[in-house]
Amino acid sequence: MTTTRLPLLITTALLIAVLSFSYCTSKNARATDDYTLVDIDLDSIARRGTLRVVTDYNSVNYFVHKGAPVGYQYELALEYARHAGLELEIVASNDNERNVQLLLGGRVDIVATSLIVDTLSEQRMAFAEPYGQSRQVLVQRAHGREPIRDLALLAADTVSILAGSFYASALQNLSDTLPQPIVVDPIEFYDVEQIIQLVAEAEVKQTVSLENIAQANKWYYPNLDIETALTAEYDLAWGLRPNATALRQSIDEWLRAFKQTARFKAIYRKYVIDPRDHRASASSVSAETYDPVYEEIVRRLATDPRYDWLLISAIIFQESHFNPHAQSWAGACGLMQLMPETALRFGVDDPTEPEQNVSAGIRFLHWLDERLVQFVPDSTERVKFTLAAYNVGLGHIMDAMRLAEKFGKNAQRWDGNVEVALLMKSNPAMYSDPVVKHGYCRGTETVNYVHSVIERCRNYRAAYACDDEEEGGGENVEGEETEEGE
Repeated sequence: MTTTRLPLLITTALLIAVLSFSYCTSKNARATDDYTLVDIDLDSIARRGTLRVVTDYNSVNYFVHKGAPVGYQYELALEYARHAGLELEIVASNDNERNVQLLLGGRVDIVATSLIVDTLSEQRMAFAEPYGQSRQVLVQRAHGREPIRDLALLAADTVSILAGSFYASALQNLSDTLPQPIVVDPIEFYDVEQIIQLVAEAEVKQTVSLENIAQANKWYYPNLDIETALTAEYDLAWGLRPNATALRQSIDEWLRAFKQTARFKAIYRKYVIDPRDHRASASSVSAETYDPVYEEIVRRLATDPRYDWLLISAIIFQESHFNPHAQSWAGACGLMQLMPETALRFGVDDPTEPEQNVSAGIRFLHWLDERLVQFVPDSTERVKFTLAAYNVGLGHIMDAMRLAEKFGKNAQRWDGNVEVALLMKSNPAMYSDPVVKHGYCRGTETVNYVHSVIERCRNYRAAYACDDEEEGGGENVEGEETEEGE
């Protein structure tokens, strides 16, 4: 990797990844054991009653959002499992070699990891009907220089790619046609999405990615340019055991029909095309943005001094901009963006009804707070942890606390400690660590979320000239210390 001075959080990520190298190396070594091809087809799967699918953690295929599994491959697999009358079991793994072995050895029935259909892969496994296509694109910054459109300009230029990935072959084929070879900068320990982030943050010049992954990451990093193609489109398909002929026929027939449906197109748009609503800390936090329409409801329901009406108002602004009919890409709904499971748990009949939504959102915050109190006894700090858990799910925050403790950080402090560990959960070395139970997480959104809510609450408090004793909770968002257990 080219030598650059990485930002503090990225440097910490690299350090922790290096510390984890011995663990990942030993795990991968075990994954290279030979497997005998088992004879498991659709009839055996039907008797078992469960379809087992391995997919990879990233912001497209599979991840856990607010406690619920989501992702393009996850939703496709769920649709087929329902069609076949089966329960779905997901195995998450970003190790391509291990995934093939899991398939051949019968641990899973389908490999659903954006596999490219090619002759070399067909020697080891069969492919179902292609569910889509993608091409390899050059990922570069759109600002600061003219984006490369003529691939000849890559001669003697440096392209950073994931070490050991299939992207190297496309670069080599291109390099062979140029007067000077492309300089390939292989990066270890990261995954493709993390290298894309390095491009966005100007830590590396450019990289290569499948276009669908690049498109999804452009939601997070709008300064990226992904318009320059390196290859023609590849077919993408699920991988199957070569002898699972009945399963392949069943998937092919289902998928040919399913690709014509509005549901299939909606899943694709949800994860690849349509932008998600990712409000970052750079968004406006001026006090004038507060909308007083729902003030009476929030004032009446927000009786806890630590989660007072101004903090709840800041959460509502961040979640929905005070739109009671707002619905997120993942199905969260209403002023406080309740996920369907959360709304059901707290007895919400109509999540677009403001009072029901706000009441359930506040009760959910208290529920999270009560589960965190034994781990974060300081009430000031616990507000930050609770906000983070509200945004991304309690499981990811507990993972980050365990990672923080493992690597010598303070698991009871958010700033510079658990927030850093949460950022690590986008690193394969970290979300594969034994202490991590909930897998991949793009922690930047949650870190920005906590900062934005607290900053906006400060501005609301200043604008409304709220006396802390009268309104309550000021010290908890201003960052001053309180007595533990208060």
